[in-house]
Amino acid sequence: MKARFPLLAFCLLAFAVQAQETKVQMWKWTDANGVVHYSDIPAPGAVQVGVSVSQGQPDAAPAVQSPGASRSPPAPTEQAVSYTSLTIVQPQNEASYFEANSVVDVQIDSDPSLADGDSMFLYLDGKRIGNTSDSTNYSLQNLDRGTHTLTAAIFDSQGNQKIRSQAVTFYMKQPTINSPAAVGPSVPPNRPDPGRPRPPPRPTPNAGG
Repeated sequence: MKARFPLLAFCLLAFAVQAQETKVQMWKWTDANGVVHYSDIPAPGAVQVGVSVSQGQPDAAPAVQSPGASRSPPAPTEQAVSYTSLTIVQPQNEASYFEANSVVDVQIDSDPSLADGDSMFLYLDGKRIGNTSDSTNYSLQNLDRGTHTLTAAIFDSQGNQKIRSQAVTFYMKQPTINSPAAVGPSVPPNRPDPGRPRPPPRPTPNAGG
């Protein structure tokens, strides 16, 4: 009966040693594709977690983090494009067009180039030209005689203006047909001057004398 107690104590001690757990420090992070990684070497953006491993057994699965545990930051989204310049390079400012059927070619340049999701529009005398949102070249015809202005603007996908160009002024000076100016009132030839007295008539010589 006494021999059973040492044997029982030895079995309990062996069981306790086998069931003892060891805490191992691991690092957890999520890559850009949403895949979760664990490693014993820290990586940028990784969070330290504690993993319980039982002695004498294969490594256990990582413990699930509690809701209050820190999480890795989400992958950064693509930054919106910021434009440094938007210029109407054609026509030149103060340009003049004299032909009756003149065509005004417009060319717009932006730095950087128009990005996906952004829209570019041209305005003539404050009114938008057509519905084109990505064209950098236009041809304007049948413009009225007089002074005109051009501006261009870029908007984001939400309709917010990101940049606007300086205004360019040009002139349509088609020739017009005007009536010739009057030279003045016509004066009848050999009209006597009313301010001077008329000379007396000369006597007619006598033919028989």
